[in-house]
Amino acid sequence: MKIFISVNMTIAELQRAFREFFPFLSLSFFTQPHNIYQSSPVKYLITERDIPLERIESHPHDAEVEIRADMTVSEFEQLFEKEFGLHVQVYRKDGNAWTETTLSDNLSLREQNNNAAEEKDCLAHITHHKDYKDARTEWYLG
Repeated sequence: MKIFISVNMTIAELQRAFREFFPFLSLSFFTQPHNIYQSSPVKYLITERDIPLERIESHPHDAEVEIRADMTVSEFEQLFEKEFGLHVQVYRKDGNAWTETTLSDNLSLREQNNNAAEEKDCLAHITHHKDYKDARTEWYLG
């Protein structure tokens, strides 16, 4: 997939473009970089999604970026770091929450997305089973 990234594009617009190709992955933006297999401290999280990228890029410019499904998470995050000076962290859908992919930065974007999709399907099957709540209660209470 190719994404044209403009200095006028907002965080939300880039997040939407990314999620079109990887619906079970999400991007978060930070004011400080992180190393491979490390998480980004929450205190550096950029929470305003309507900020133009030019305000958070170290070297703002317009560019078309090719994002391959077989890129590892770390390659993807380093691409944005080197090309734009954007400090991004990939998150994977994990049930009803989003989990940083720090421990699995060596997996491809496709693998991360597929793993989350499979987990969603598995959880949907379990929670729709009619005896799910009773079996869970019995297990907790012994």
